[in-house]
This record gives sequence, C-alpha cells and structure tokens, in this order.
Amino acid sequence: MIQNAIEYLDEDAEVFPDGSVHDATLAHDSDIQGLPCAARHSVVFFPSGRLRLAWLSRQAFVGAVRCAPGIVYLHENGALLNATLAASSHFAGLAVPAGARVTLSEDGQLQEHSRRLNANETIAGLPCAAEFDAWFYPSGRLSTAVLASPSVVGGREFPRGTELFLGEDGEVLHFYPVDLNSGQRYKQRVFGVYEAPFE
Repeated sequence: MIQNAIEYLDEDAEVFPDGSVHDATLAHDSDIQGLPCAARHSVVFFPSGRLRLAWLSRQAFVGAVRCAPGIVYLHENGALLNATLAASSHFAGLAVPAGARVTLSEDGQLQEHSRRLNANETIAGLPCAAEFDAWFYPSGRLSTAVLASPSVVGGREFPRGTELFLGEDGEVLHFYPVDLNSGQRYKQRVFGVYEAPFE
C-alpha cells in the first residue's frame, strides 16, 4: 500500500474510515512529517493525519528536544509526548541526562522522567529494584518503581516485585506484580504514570 509516496506493508495495515493510514508498518526508511522513521516498524497516525507514534531510525530533533533512535510518541499538535533523550536536556531548570525517557505536556513541560538504577536503591523510603528504571516527577518525587523487597506504603504492605504507580503526594494510584526471579532481561517501561491514550 502506498499513500503520500510512502510504502506500507499490507498485511497489518489499519485505516480510518476515510481510507487514510491509522497504523501500519513501513516498508522502507521514510521521512514522515520531518522525522526519520525506521523501516519494518509501525507508524501510527491521528485521524487528522498527524503522526502519533513512530520509531526513529536515527537521532532527530522533535521541537527543541534531541531524541535517540527508537520509539517516540507525539501530541496531535506535533509536540513531543514521550521519547528517549539523545543528549542531556534541561526542562525548567531540571537537568535530565541522555538515555532517560521523558514524558512532556503539549506545551513542552516535563511531566516525568526515567532514571536507570545501577543497584537496588532506597528512594523516598522505598526499596527500588535495579532491574527496572525508576520514574520521577519534576519535583523529584518518585512516580513509578518496582519494589526490591516488601514495603509498607499508605498502611498497606506490598510484596517484593510490586510495580507501584504513585501520585505526587506519594499515594498508590495502582500497582502490578512483576516477577523479579525470572532471570530474564526485562523490558523497560516506555511511560511511567502517564500513558499515551490509544483507542
């Protein structure tokens, strides 16, 4: 399937009622709306035709943010929603290092960012497992982490391996069990508390 001079693989393509591409896999590396998108990876569009999700084939700027190759999410206005930083960046005075993932609002304000843990680490009184990145609000408060050992939060005990999603006040918003004993390499979260809404 070819639309707007871009070739997509037919087998998994999804289209909107008007026939425009909603979600499809690129047949070749392609420049879409100014971004270098990687072949054999999905691109997702809003009904307006604006790019919503893509896999960058190389470093690229989205607005003023230099993004690493890999998956990026965009707001409908074209602003960056979520990506891995290719270079250290400052957001309202807060330095976030290269390699961290960030989630930004439509106007470019930092909502949260990830940090790789080199070893199990106690953060805000919680024993955080090094197997998973921890996520933080701009205030420095923890937003998402996996417990390295049992811990009590808000009067409730959570077992080792619980992935906690916390509000800025430290309240548990929701949680999931994670198997820390599998011995496999874990897939890191792309988002922390904030998730891209997908219908």
